[in-house]
Amino acid sequence: MSATATDADTLEDVLRERHRRCRPALGRLKLLASNGRGTGRDVRAATAEVLAELDAAEAVLLDALSGSVRREAFAHFLGCRVNRLRIVAEHAAATADAGDLPVMRRLLYQFHALAEAMWKVQLGLQIRNPSSIAGRT
Repeated sequence: MSATATDADTLEDVLRERHRRCRPALGRLKLLASNGRGTGRDVRAATAEVLAELDAAEAVLLDALSGSVRREAFAHFLGCRVNRLRIVAEHAAATADAGDLPVMRRLLYQFHALAEAMWKVQLGLQIRNPSSIAGRT
């Protein structure tokens, strides 16, 4: 196997591991949305966990794109998407604190959908000649 193929496999492995780490928090958010028993603190904790994994995956991707003309455009795209996720997360936590269950549910389902869309983008990105990311988990 060539060094480039190994690096690409490693990049995909790191991203899949980040996604795997994110799944329990996404599951908690779905549970909070369905049972309505969550507080703003619960919502903030779970959304922060998801955002931390997305941020870590973004850093790995941007590092792999260093020197590429696509890096800045992709960084801007991801930054806008993560900003939208942060806004939805904060609104969901505020509605949980206020006890507005229908709005909290809608926002948590929206957050979940947006987060999964981010993972699809990050996992689906094709990078030619990625820089070595061995050991970055």
